[in-house]
Amino acid sequence: MRGEWIDIAEIVADRKVYGKGVEDYIQAIKSGKEVRPLLVVKHPKRNLYAVLDGHHRYWAQKETGVKNVKCTVIRDTVGPLFFFTKEGYLQPTPLFTEYIRVPFRKMKGYLEEFLKNPEKLKDALAQQ
Repeated sequence: MRGEWIDIAEIVADRKVYGKGVEDYIQAIKSGKEVRPLLVVKHPKRNLYAVLDGHHRYWAQKETGVKNVKCTVIRDTVGPLFFFTKEGYLQPTPLFTEYIRVPFRKMKGYLEEFLKNPEKLKDALAQQ
């Protein structure tokens, strides 16, 4: 992975972002604060990059008229997995692990428990 400046027109990002999060970054940019680089992956055949981490920062920079964005470009498959693991994105909450990610051999017991107390399932899903 390495950092580089990329034309914002060559970057695509998810539109499902939290408005307040984007607004906070807009204010930071306008006040002169530096924002972390976007984590992007390059399309294998086209000159496009997809945002893996930094969707709010992307939309804030786009909104403020930034033309070139500092990015960390991932050019392999190990890089994103390492980053997401390191940052905790791939690790579910303890309740999710205990009550949702259930080994098949234990499924019957867990289903019986949930039938007795469905609130546990709701709590486990709400924390994920």
